Amino acid sequence: MNKTLKKKEKTNNKGITLIALVITIIVLLILAGVTINLTLGENGIFRTAEQAGRNYTQAQEQELAGIENFENEINNIIAGTGNNGGSGTDTPGVIGSLLKDVAEPGDYVKYDTGIDGIGDNQDGILTFRVLYNDETNGLQIISDKNVENVTLGTNGSDLTAWQASMNDYNNAIAVLNQKAERYATSSPYTIDGRCVGSVPTVGADGKFNAKNTENVGPVKLDFTTTVEGANSMKEADTNYEADQTAMKTAGIYITGEYYWLASRNVDSIFSKYNFSIGYVDSSDDFYKHYYNLCSLDSDGNTNGYSHGIGLRPCISLRSDVKVIGGGDGSSEAQAYELGI
Repeated sequence: MNKTLKKKEKTNNKGITLIALVITIIVLLILAGVTINLTLGENGIFRTAEQAGRNYTQAQEQELAGIENFENEINNIIAGTGNNGGSGTDTPGVIGSLLKDVAEPGDYVKYDTGIDGIGDNQDGILTFRVLYNDETNGLQIISDKNVENVTLGTNGSDLTAWQASMNDYNNAIAVLNQKAERYATSSPYTIDGRCVGSVPTVGADGKFNAKNTENVGPVKLDFTTTVEGANSMKEADTNYEADQTAMKTAGIYITGEYYWLASRNVDSIFSKYNFSIGYVDSSDDFYKHYYNLCSLDSDGNTNGYSHGIGLRPCISLRSDVKVIGGGDGSSEAQAYELGI
């Protein structure tokens, strides 16, 4: 009897042990599933941490953007372009900037020449265009239209006409540059002035290099002549090339008017020399033309010729000139207004 009871008790103990083991495994599996879901599920710890990181980054970016916008508003108000600036402009980032930092070739500029009695309102203000804005040439502007007419040469076949035209030919670049300088000397914004077509390069002092030196040597005549002054006539030059290229690139070469391009030319045809000054006509965008001021042939015959056309000054501006009004320079109506 005792043996039977012990055997039955052993059997029951084994059964309880197996059931407990199965239940334990099931519980562990449930716990594992819950744990995995909490860590890797849609709303799990890792997903929640990842989203929190993204939210923090976005909040940081928004905060930095807000600070930057605030700084821009403060700068605009200081420069007179914010809501309290009173300038009435809608061109943020331009007004208050240095002109050299925003100007592109071809842009329009309202330029105060400082000369009373010229301009649409007789206030000395003319429309100019940006010609150069680079390290070599500095910041240069050129009149959008002719500012005045300049006559060179004298008509006639006598020696007096020849000598007058010869002198005008030899000194043409200096004369045209001096005429152009008038539009720079009275303005508070300028360093120097010259006629378009003369030497454009600006030196470290802001002046046009070798502008008035007239250092081109005399032309070597192929025939002997006793005409006074013939052996001192200046050679041809290529001064015009830089300006012509820059104007064509900026779309400001043709104005609908004739104007001087301060550069000399000499040609010889059938033992006759023609001494000429360059010009741009009203509609031809391809050729550079020349007006003959005087001619001389191998027999000593002389002629002088007179021509009067427009002047387009090029002005070298100070580097600290600012945009204080106007628009973005894209048209005459949106021309930059300048100040210091």
